[in-house]
Amino acid sequence: MDNNKICGLGVIGCGTFCDAYLRNLGPIYKNVRPVGCSDLNRDAAAAAAERWNIPKVYTTEEMLADPEVDIVLILTTPASHYSLTMQALRAGKHVYCEKPLATSLDQANEIVEFARAHGLLVGSAPDTFLSPEFQTVRRLIDDGTIGRVITVTANYVGPGADLWHPNAGFLYKKGGGPALDMGPYFLTTLAAMLGPIDSVFCYANRGFDVRNIHGTPVDVEVMTNYCAVLRFKSGVVANLNLSYDEWKSHLPGMEIYGTDGVVVAPDPNTMLGSIKLLHAEDFKAYVEAKEQIGEKLEAIYGPESNKLFTEIETVAPRRGNERGAGVADMADAICTGRAARVSAELCRHITEAINALNVCVESGQPYKMTTCFDMPEPLYG
Repeated sequence: MDNNKICGLGVIGCGTFCDAYLRNLGPIYKNVRPVGCSDLNRDAAAAAAERWNIPKVYTTEEMLADPEVDIVLILTTPASHYSLTMQALRAGKHVYCEKPLATSLDQANEIVEFARAHGLLVGSAPDTFLSPEFQTVRRLIDDGTIGRVITVTANYVGPGADLWHPNAGFLYKKGGGPALDMGPYFLTTLAAMLGPIDSVFCYANRGFDVRNIHGTPVDVEVMTNYCAVLRFKSGVVANLNLSYDEWKSHLPGMEIYGTDGVVVAPDPNTMLGSIKLLHAEDFKAYVEAKEQIGEKLEAIYGPESNKLFTEIETVAPRRGNERGAGVADMADAICTGRAARVSAELCRHITEAINALNVCVESGQPYKMTTCFDMPEPLYG
């Protein structure tokens, strides 16, 4: 293996999220070099190539035949992920695609098995669990800072993408919805920190049958509000709220409750907000110092005790918007022969978990997970 090799990158799909990757891949993550772009709209590919000084614009077939391309980055809509991934694998390319890996477990199984049989790496977004923020949270868990983790709450609760996305209508059609769109961020981050999910249960409903998006009515075909419970093989239980139907919320992106403390973490999509830690002993001492029962109750449940949370410095500085960290990690894994942290098995597990949410909604029964994965190695010491 050549540890100094720079992997050539071919990008398929030059739409809304292309720039989020290309501002990092090459400029920040220097073990990856974009060599070409492809899009059904050739003008979009040409514009992306000009913006980011990428030398080639070509068809998907031309890209897959290019020996300079080691990794194909697929940034298309979810419905095309399976077919494009298999096409790239059959051409002998490693593949990293936007979330999810596939739209069904059968598709994900085929991708994983083919890649394994041919010695190729496959991964998919999100990779934000590799961010300094969530590597810091993982270290707090692994080091036992909050004791044994008991429960977690994870929350994406907001108005959906209607207010900012230029073409949000597809999110309310089949293949859309918050489970498929935002669920991967939370499910992947939780699994990467806590290990494989054992079982899932979920209820869902829909707040609006028609959404008014930039003045255009859009019929809603999917559930837009999910309340799920996850049980991990480790015994941890988590609740997951995913909603496009609420205007604003005070819920944290994520809170992790342990026997010896609490960690507050940001939303693993935007990563806005700091990491905060509460030690159980500090909280107990604060409450025990109060003399009257009423004072103790106010100390426990009132807002003043929030001052006991301390902000935690991340284990490393932020690298741009962090998009592309999984691609860079894959490139390093290709060159060194180690396992990629955003592994095919992890991505398949998340594909199953996403689908499990809707299976539970339709059946009214818990779902027992069938896939597993090896925990990714921590990125920071």
